[in-house]
Amino acid sequence: MHSFFASTAKGIEGLLFEELSALGATELRETRAGVYFSGDIKLAYKVCLWSRLANNIYLPLLKFKAKNPDELYRESLKIDWLEHLASNGSFRIDVDGKHSSINHPHFIAQKIKDAIVDQIRDKLGKRPSINAERPDVVLHAYVKGDEFSLNLDLSGESMHKRGYRLESGKAPLKETLAAAVLVRSGWPEQLKQASPILFDPMCGTGTLLIEAALMAYDIAPGLHRTYFGFLGWRQHRKSIWQELVDEAKARSETGLKRPPVLIYGSDIHPQAISKAQANIKRAGLSNMIQVEQADASNLSPLALSLAKDTPQADIKGLIVCNPPYGERLEFEQTELERLFRGLGQSLKQHYPNWEVCIFTGNPDSVKSIGLRPYKIYHLFNGLLPCELLKFEVKSAAFKQEESSRDKILRQAKALQEEGLSDHAKMLLNRLAKNEKHLRNWRKKEQIQCYRLYDADIPEYSAAIDIYENFVHIQEYQAGKDIDPKVAHQHLVDILAATQAFTQASWEHIFIKQRQRQKGDEQYEKLAEKGEFHIIHEANAKLWVNFCDYLDTGLFLDHRLMRQKVAEASHNKSLLNLFAYTCTASVHAALAGAKKVSSVDMSKTYLDWGKRNFSLNEINLSKHEFIQADCLQWLEQATEKFDVIFIDPPSFSNSKRMQETFDVQRDHAKLIQAAIRLLKPNGVLFFSNNLRSFKLDYNALSPLKIKEISKACLPPDFIRRPNIHHCFEINL
Repeated sequence: MHSFFASTAKGIEGLLFEELSALGATELRETRAGVYFSGDIKLAYKVCLWSRLANNIYLPLLKFKAKNPDELYRESLKIDWLEHLASNGSFRIDVDGKHSSINHPHFIAQKIKDAIVDQIRDKLGKRPSINAERPDVVLHAYVKGDEFSLNLDLSGESMHKRGYRLESGKAPLKETLAAAVLVRSGWPEQLKQASPILFDPMCGTGTLLIEAALMAYDIAPGLHRTYFGFLGWRQHRKSIWQELVDEAKARSETGLKRPPVLIYGSDIHPQAISKAQANIKRAGLSNMIQVEQADASNLSPLALSLAKDTPQADIKGLIVCNPPYGERLEFEQTELERLFRGLGQSLKQHYPNWEVCIFTGNPDSVKSIGLRPYKIYHLFNGLLPCELLKFEVKSAAFKQEESSRDKILRQAKALQEEGLSDHAKMLLNRLAKNEKHLRNWRKKEQIQCYRLYDADIPEYSAAIDIYENFVHIQEYQAGKDIDPKVAHQHLVDILAATQAFTQASWEHIFIKQRQRQKGDEQYEKLAEKGEFHIIHEANAKLWVNFCDYLDTGLFLDHRLMRQKVAEASHNKSLLNLFAYTCTASVHAALAGAKKVSSVDMSKTYLDWGKRNFSLNEINLSKHEFIQADCLQWLEQATEKFDVIFIDPPSFSNSKRMQETFDVQRDHAKLIQAAIRLLKPNGVLFFSNNLRSFKLDYNALSPLKIKEISKACLPPDFIRRPNIHHCFEINL
């Protein structure tokens, strides 16, 4: 009996546990991104051949602690490497995790490699070689702190590489994740029913379709692989492996003789269909899967026409798809909404009583489908958090046509017709008073975007911002003791009074509403138009979006901070960390900065920033837009800058980051990492919006620090003096 570890994507560990149990594994233990299990070597081979969900299968060789490279070398010598690797063989070492003092994974791999080569050469006078592609043996080192685990990678390379997919699209779905999506969608249960049907209306290069067919016809996912990590292992049992392969081939031949299962796909792009057909052919499933070019937003009953012997009303099947996410592909939000709106209408018209499962990294866009999901699974596509939404095409799941925003607009218009309440009139008077107070300042500074109101009256807890001809209302979270109906009426009052005062077009008033949610529901968008608008700030033009994001793309309270950064950047270089939509970068470039480097983790925001640069006719080639975790990027960066601007979030637990970020806890470390990139006589500006923030002067004692929070507080935010904290730092 051996102990093994099967790795997998986060979110599907439970499914892998069940799969391994069904394959005969014992002593199973689920952990983050994998499952430990026990069995003999035949079981390990069987898992490599039959697991649809595992990425790699590891055989642990040795666990130890090593504080430095010398200890790592000595501990690695404790394994008799000739038991696993021939003297004239080849190997590769993969390293995962982070050591407490050895910073580079390549150095860890180098020390282990030295131990292996030295041991074998001392014994036999020969040495094995390194092969980065497909070596005889693949070793895997996992490190956490000072603890190491050395493993033999029996799979050799990720088991999502089935061998059939040579053609992939712009955002391919790994085969193992596709299989997990199908299991969660209920495809194995569908296969137990009479005449199962699976339809993917956005099939791309066919991964979901092929994985569904492999399940339907009992074909081992590893059957067509030509490489496993155990094939060159000195303890490899060829007879056992051949027995399992022969059995899998026999099962495949039997499975392909079963009554045909209707597996059908379509895609709007002819190139995708061509690639899908090539992949399906390589998988040997050309007679089992049909694909056709079609627009998912305007589906006719394509799949239904294939089930000719069954009355259309009696046909029920499963629709599974992995649509574009919008962020990873150049796919506008409005186009996504159009796609799902049309798909929803087609489903209601042609596919009543069908099950629909949509795997997406952009669940907000799926709301346009007009159906309520009855189940949501949280999965990951790489580091990207995703959701698998399950729907039933039944009238009970149909959403009402009137959106939350339309409902509030209708009620606000009705309130104006009836006459504002005394409380709403009080709010109206406050808006007029605030506008009068700000008028001279706005005229003098030519301010067109400003905060008009910020919860001045306790009953009306909201912020009202004016963006030229647009109004952006953000309602704050109502207290637990506030009746939801009362809170809703307050929002209607706010909308009615604001429109009455500003006389803005109803279509130009945007609302973001926070309310009590159930389960994992969070921020509810009242409008999802995907519209961008141009506004002006000083001599800059900027794109803003009032619907699709928590913020508009422009933090009004940082107006003076942007001005300081721009003035300091004249004829100098600027590093803008946590650049968001690059508004400070735009101002700096317009002020004559020689070079601006904007760093942010979000491609969406950096693309937004590039659009802001182009809007102001700034030459993009003279500036940098770097998509990276700012903390990790700082560890590797060497270029020096005259000006550095850091405006981090208060807290972040983004799945794309290796660790969480807390501005109070981590700001000193962040500033220290950034200050080494500052040129002599340069200046670093640091700001954040944590109300309770306290700068750690002791940790930053060698630096010259000047708080400039008051100097950066504009008149329209004077009522909230702790809205942000700003500092000017010099060497």
